[in-house]
Amino acid sequence: MTPLDLRIGPPRVPRATAGGVTFLPRSIDKARATLPGGNPGEYTMEGITQWMLEQLGLDIATFTAAVAAARTDDDVVAFVLERTTQAKIDAWNATIAGRLSRNGNRAEALVAHPWLHARPDLTLSLDVLEEDDRQSFAR
Repeated sequence: MTPLDLRIGPPRVPRATAGGVTFLPRSIDKARATLPGGNPGEYTMEGITQWMLEQLGLDIATFTAAVAAARTDDDVVAFVLERTTQAKIDAWNATIAGRLSRNGNRAEALVAHPWLHARPDLTLSLDVLEEDDRQSFAR
């Protein structure tokens, strides 16, 4: 796959799915940004991407190598689906869909994302990440 520069624009939205796995397209983009010629900007593989991979039975290095070797998202999806189970995917999707930002610690979330003061409606991690992307690239 071609590398990405995430200083220019954010990875795909957090709720995007591929192969039925929530957050996988965003994680593919983040891995592409770590390839030679890419730039992750402020994005990291640690955090939700690492957690997702662990829940699916994968690790960052193996996943990133698969992304580097892939021609398309479909190649990465096939790689992931060959190494996990539907039960793990279902458990991950259910967990991430209901995860509160900063595990529900609003004070920590406000420190990390001061703009949340004006958005008390945003509590779920995926919603906060999407708005954070919007805020970051609106500047």
